[in-house]
Amino acid sequence: MTDFVRVTIEFEALESKRFRMYSGAFVRGFVYWVLGRMDRAFAEMLHSSRSIAPFSVTPVMLDGLPVNSLEKGMGYSFSITFFVPEIGEALRDYLISADSVYFTAVENPLRNVKVRYVDAGSLDESLNGKFRVEFVSPCYFRMPSNSYRFVLMPLPELMFRSLARLYSAFIEEVPADYRSWLDEGGIAVSGLKIESEKVLLKRGKWAAGFTGWANFSIPADLYSEQHARMTAKLLRFGEYSNVGGGRTSGLGVIKCNLQSNMATR
Repeated sequence: MTDFVRVTIEFEALESKRFRMYSGAFVRGFVYWVLGRMDRAFAEMLHSSRSIAPFSVTPVMLDGLPVNSLEKGMGYSFSITFFVPEIGEALRDYLISADSVYFTAVENPLRNVKVRYVDAGSLDESLNGKFRVEFVSPCYFRMPSNSYRFVLMPLPELMFRSLARLYSAFIEEVPADYRSWLDEGGIAVSGLKIESEKVLLKRGKWAAGFTGWANFSIPADLYSEQHARMTAKLLRFGEYSNVGGGRTSGLGVIKCNLQSNMATR
């Protein structure tokens, strides 16, 4: 059974240019543009909906890292994960017949389209209590309050509650005792190296976030095989869903190392 679909688009830059906004914002615009060509009413409904958007995107990437500009003739890629598989399949069918991708207001030659079908069972993995998360694109969290304060730190409670919210919305409900375990300090930060970054998402709208890496651990007195596996599942899911705010504009892209032999750089 397929629970979600990731479509990766590889293209060749038709011309050299520097992005006037964060590249993930252009990818978001591309998603709505393509959906509008396939079903305008659905695209408009999705864009105006206040519910959790059923997709996440990466910024434009080169060798696994976001870029701020394109160089003519160079190859780049971006990925879109749809949590409604039928939408991902429709995009796949649309792109199969295309030889270019309309992006940044020009038709860029389309090099390849990769489609990955993912079922939730494939996310299941053991976790011995230590792991590292790399924050590839700027990430931020919201502190629940009347003013929704923004937090530019990888606080475990906020990070895993964000992932649990998405997982519950698109896969299955995360157990309430897992959320309670988080609040009790079930996951702790054991080291980090991060820096802040500010990006423009649209005219007049900026977002600040952090990039870098953080090591996490589960305290021995709170270790639970059940909760450790749920943590691993959320992290693997997060590599598709992104984490925190702005995930439909390419923010919150993460890569996870769930092995204990983490570097100490």
